[in-house]
Amino acid sequence: MKKYRINTTISLKHYELLKKYAEKLGTQQSVLELALESLNGKLDQNCESSLEEELRIRVEKSNAVCIVYKDLFKILMQTADIEQIRELINRQKPIEFAIEYYFQKPLKECNLEEIVEGIVISAKMTIWFDTVDYIDNNDHYMLNMTHSLGLNTSKILKIAHESVFKTYGANFKTTISEKTVFMKIFK
Repeated sequence: MKKYRINTTISLKHYELLKKYAEKLGTQQSVLELALESLNGKLDQNCESSLEEELRIRVEKSNAVCIVYKDLFKILMQTADIEQIRELINRQKPIEFAIEYYFQKPLKECNLEEIVEGIVISAKMTIWFDTVDYIDNNDHYMLNMTHSLGLNTSKILKIAHESVFKTYGANFKTTISEKTVFMKIFK
């Protein structure tokens, strides 16, 4: 292994740390190499934030996040005016916005898989769902969502997610129950 010589100055505080760890590791070289490897690992971790983390940061910046106790949220959803929410979704298209914001391009420039992935990532961020995932079944995607927030929530989710696919121009079929939303999105 080729080695390189370096010369530098450091503060008294860091020199004391270098001495302390050199006693434990044997050499100053060992301390510096370990510190650099550790720093490199931490920087790589920070640079490779998850898709969910990136979306959370973007959503927070858009002022769309608030904390509501889940049982309170369930009551709010059970008593929600579905038609008012439908009007809001049609007017503001919140999931379309989240997908465009996440991928930094218009919805029409996204491919269908990006849209489905965007829905999954957005859904995970809301913490409304017990599970949310999709399966690629050759001629269609199967989007599977489960929750414990009642039938009104399923109706609202159906409206919101169908809005995305209508805007995009994809064919789909939705089935809901009190605790599930299943969407078949045709390629």
